Amino acid sequence: MDQMLQAIATGAGMLWKALWALIFGYIISAGIQVLVTREQMARILGERGPKEAGIAGFFGFISSSCSFAALAASRSVLVKGAHPMNSMAFLIASTNLVIELGIVLWVLLGWKFTLANFLLGMLMIVYAYILTQLWFPSGLVDQAKEHAEKAQQSEGMGMDHGMRGSFRDKLVSRKGWQQIARAFFMEWKMVWKEILFGFIIAGFISVFVPQSFWNAIFLIGDGGAQDGPGFFIVLENALVAPVVAFFTFIGSMGNVPLTAMLWSRDASFGGVVAFLGADLVAATVIWVHAKYYGWRYALYLSGLLYVCMVAAGVTVHYLFALFGMIPTERPSLQEMVRFAIDYTFFLNLAFLAAAAALLWLHFHGGGESRERRNRQEHEASRA
Repeated sequence: MDQMLQAIATGAGMLWKALWALIFGYIISAGIQVLVTREQMARILGERGPKEAGIAGFFGFISSSCSFAALAASRSVLVKGAHPMNSMAFLIASTNLVIELGIVLWVLLGWKFTLANFLLGMLMIVYAYILTQLWFPSGLVDQAKEHAEKAQQSEGMGMDHGMRGSFRDKLVSRKGWQQIARAFFMEWKMVWKEILFGFIIAGFISVFVPQSFWNAIFLIGDGGAQDGPGFFIVLENALVAPVVAFFTFIGSMGNVPLTAMLWSRDASFGGVVAFLGADLVAATVIWVHAKYYGWRYALYLSGLLYVCMVAAGVTVHYLFALFGMIPTERPSLQEMVRFAIDYTFFLNLAFLAAAAALLWLHFHGGGESRERRNRQEHEASRA
């Protein structure tokens, strides 16, 4: 019972430490979703090329904050006419380069992990572009696109919160803020279980899983991971970390507390960085891909992303090693989440108040009734 209480307290402490960053990130994400529509994205992503892949990555960066929302968004981008490589770049960026992920990483692990995660996402897009240039089965892609179109039509739903009008008009109008409030609510509605589950699992794993288990699956060398592991150890860690993520069933935001836990358990920097991208090969994500595109393309896409995240994790490790930037401190989770009346306390209060204001605007400012009306109209049209 003491261990269970300690596990719950550890998970709750991590959530408290990162709460203001989560709210802040989702407010930014919701605002951007109102300013930019996905139809605007798809119009310029139809051709394959480095420029288009970069633009797709930028749109992914500003568009989403939940792994499962990113899956639906990348499918929409593909169905609306984007090249499959650009859809892939969008997917990678919308799970690994989102603002709130970087903020939470900075809060829990420091700015070096935020930079490492940014480089990971960029390198994964580059490696995916190179690999798809070498081998990209066009027949399989056509089947996947046809499957995605049918799946989307059967669902009859979209994820676009964008509205017309200038940037200023949206920010000074009540309707604009209602749209932002609705997008904020929908983001949390999609992701709160993932976030809560991730922090709880991280707390329980940190308490109940012994260090000997992590030493068994993550090689650390004679001198320990902090003294500079060899290439084989870094590669093994990067290969194993996504496999761990496969069995956690957690998306990008849920991966952050587990990343902190793995770092405190002596995994190499390259392995921990690879784990940050491994939400794209979690079991639930692969299942959703199969539902969207069919199993053949889902397995091809997952295999490609796995190779990219392993290669990118190893590359980031040695880029940081080249400049002497690999972090050396490995604080325990208990040290990371120690409660105190400090800046975290006051930031949490401020952003909880901001979140409450947006939720009030959504439920009492017309957002909820509009959402209900749209749902009723959709159900009537399907009937």
